[in-house]
Formats: sequence, structure tokens, C-alpha cells
Amino acid sequence: MNKDKIKIYDECNADERDVLDSFRKMKLMYDYARFKLHALQVEDIINDYEQLKKLREEIQSKYFSIYEELLAEDLIEGELDASIWGITREHENEVWDSELRLMSDIKTNFDIAIHMIESGEAEQAIIDKENIIP
Repeated sequence: MNKDKIKIYDECNADERDVLDSFRKMKLMYDYARFKLHALQVEDIINDYEQLKKLREEIQSKYFSIYEELLAEDLIEGELDASIWGITREHENEVWDSELRLMSDIKTNFDIAIHMIESGEAEQAIIDKENIIP
């Protein structure tokens, strides 16, 4: 096994530090772009869920409206049981809200990571970790 001592960042010469700094910055730029992309993708999904819930409500409203008209004009027979629709919609909303919360949590984590990179906090954490002797 190699018996050479592993240097910590503070023990490196200026050229070695420049190389480490460049690699660290490239990694952070890559992570930043990746996190921004994923945050936008998750935000798009969140918007889709909100539109889905509105669309479902509009569809149900139209359904009840036309059903009532058809009943009033004696074009159909039967009785509309709105409670079944209410239960179904309530269940759909619970599932969609659960999925929406998950996406919101994921987006929050990306937003935190993006902020840490923008503020320099992430880079400082990496530097601090580099200075810990393995």
C-alpha cells in the first residue's frame, strides 16, 4: 500500500490549491445547473397538479349541469348521486395532495441546495471537509 501521507487542503501548495479550487467550482457549477433544471421540472409537475385539480372540478361541474338539464328535459332517467362523486373527488384530492406535498418537499430541497451554492455556503462546507484529516 502507498505510504504517502494524504494532504489536506491547507497543506497543498498554491498550484495544487488552484487545481482543487477549479475542480470544486466545476462540480458546484454542474450541481447548480442540475439542481436548477430539476427544480424547474418539479415546479412544472406542481403546476400540472394544480391545473389537474381545477380541471377535475370544472369537469364535475359541467357533468352535474348537463345531467340536471337532461333529467329536466326527460331525456334520461335516474337520479344523480352527488355524494358518490364527492367521495371520489375527496379521495382523488387526498392522493393528489399527498403527491403534491412530496413534490413541494423535493422542490424545497433543491431550492435550499441552490441557495447554498449561490451564497457560497456549499463551497465553504466542501473546503471545511477538505481540511479534515482522513
